[in-house]
Amino acid sequence: MKDEYAWLEDTGDPKVAAWASKQDEAARRSVRPLSNVLFRRLTRAYSLPIMRSVQLTKQGVVLFFSDDKSYKVQLLRGDGQRETISDSAALGKDAVIQGVQAREDGKAVALHHSIGGSDEGTMSLLDVETGKKVDELRGFIGQLLWLKDGSYYYVRSYRGERSPDGVEPPTSRVFHRKGGRDELVFGRGFKTNTFVGISASHDSSKALLDAFYGYSKSRPYAGDVGRPDSWSPIYPDVEAVVANVDYSGGRHLLLSFERSCGEVLAVRSGRAERLVRESAWPLLDAALVGDELLCHYLVDACSELRMYGMDGKKGRTIRFDVPGALFGEPVISALGDKAVFTFSSFALPFRVYQLNRGRLKALLSQELPGKYAVKQGHAKSADGTPIHYFMTARAGTSPKKALLFGYGGFRLSIPPSFNPAYVPLLEDGASYAAANLRGGLEHGEDWHKAGMREKKFNVFEDYLAVLAKLRREGVEVVGFGRSNGGLLMGATMNARPDLFSGVLIGYPVLDMMAFHRLLVGRAWVPEYGDPDDAGDAKFLMKYSPYHHVERGKRYPPVFIYTGLKDDRVHPSHAFKFYSKLKDAGADVLLRVEPESGHIGTTPESRIREEADKLAFVYRALRMSPGKARR
Repeated sequence: MKDEYAWLEDTGDPKVAAWASKQDEAARRSVRPLSNVLFRRLTRAYSLPIMRSVQLTKQGVVLFFSDDKSYKVQLLRGDGQRETISDSAALGKDAVIQGVQAREDGKAVALHHSIGGSDEGTMSLLDVETGKKVDELRGFIGQLLWLKDGSYYYVRSYRGERSPDGVEPPTSRVFHRKGGRDELVFGRGFKTNTFVGISASHDSSKALLDAFYGYSKSRPYAGDVGRPDSWSPIYPDVEAVVANVDYSGGRHLLLSFERSCGEVLAVRSGRAERLVRESAWPLLDAALVGDELLCHYLVDACSELRMYGMDGKKGRTIRFDVPGALFGEPVISALGDKAVFTFSSFALPFRVYQLNRGRLKALLSQELPGKYAVKQGHAKSADGTPIHYFMTARAGTSPKKALLFGYGGFRLSIPPSFNPAYVPLLEDGASYAAANLRGGLEHGEDWHKAGMREKKFNVFEDYLAVLAKLRREGVEVVGFGRSNGGLLMGATMNARPDLFSGVLIGYPVLDMMAFHRLLVGRAWVPEYGDPDDAGDAKFLMKYSPYHHVERGKRYPPVFIYTGLKDDRVHPSHAFKFYSKLKDAGADVLLRVEPESGHIGTTPESRIREEADKLAFVYRALRMSPGKARR
């Protein structure tokens, strides 16, 4: 099958770059008047700090957050004093800090950053006390495990080239780095699409490793931290996600999804017993805090914490005062008998909590001015499955205009979380809504598998059910999805364009017959299916958005946005879909951020991107921006 827009896949071609720049200029010009007003509003909203992760160390809590100026890493000491460790503004123009890993003693951090938010970047090892760079690695660098002699293990992923042992990308391997020299110590022979995570047990005696194949299978390994030759499987190879939690009292604690909603197993000498049994809601994370297990559940897509003794007996349950969820990497950071974590909601930027001997205390909090309410509802999908969704708006109002977000895939649940980009929308009387579709983990692994491969159609029907219900209630809706959610938007707008007042598509996957050969797309084959397999190609072709654009169909206004530095989802998905829609006579715009990767860009560029997106939403919903309410 000839692809007339295949030439747009070569983003290194000056002709493609010039074409993208021309479309981008037209998109920005189209929304500019509204966007300029919203940019000023959004700058105020983004001045609220966004907490991205917290980690507990012996020196205090390492905070990673961003504001309208930059990405920052600080140390919050026990006396409340905050010391800056790093600021992306000092790392160079367009620098984005992607993540931070703190050593347990708090005296060193690994800072992951890139230019423009690309996945490929630099890992800098910093001495916290002096601020000096101790070591540096470039590439796709993952988790670290520090050793007492100052050396460390780290994970390196291979996306464009074979691994050192000759395996086709994408895949990853673990190296020991000492004195500037690297030695491959784990993962040799792991096949394509196998990715590795590494951490240490709470007593630093064991290296804990997880080998993930795709998004629905993993196998845990472990061994003496200083002896990679002892690292071996500690659980049978099963068709489920089974991952390390910790090691305590001679038992390996594992989080297993062999039962759909997850349970904690205790393994000793190859024999497993159920320590925390499956409940009605999915168990997302667990951490050893003192002599108890802190278990993080998702109940109607909202976080709930439950404590269990090491004998499996249930203790205290911790619920929160607003619908919200824990987030960050790690989600729960534990050290001794303390733990810290961050909580957020649609209208609550963040709260940093400390759990100490069962007592919960807020260390930091950022509130949003104004009063907002989060409502919850359900819609029936085509097969009768109830689909949960959230709607956030000013308290006491029932808006008739909404932005509806959806994702539905890769075990990613959509709980309440704060995004300053939608503050003006809420202030001006509209709703921000989010649907909990199959493909996520909101109801366990079965819920995820019900949205994979040939069952991907369930995800589309789930979203359309929520959308149709809102329309029946008289609500005008702009659909919104990003990445895999962009695929959702492309498929649902092709199926039911009449339900949308507009469609917002970000950094999307849209050509389901080519995704596997573009950048790291091969890693998604276990989730989507393989276009090179005749059987898989049949169901992929049935919904591939790029292949189902029709001339003469009455499409709603569409705004597509992507970034030239996206090295995860190839920008050509957006380029080609835009071109097909343009040929079909659709009202479509394409915005291309020159210095943006898949995870985002610098705060200033991000605010400008969000202002342009929001301007499109306002126009599609026939809204006028008011003044910011304080």
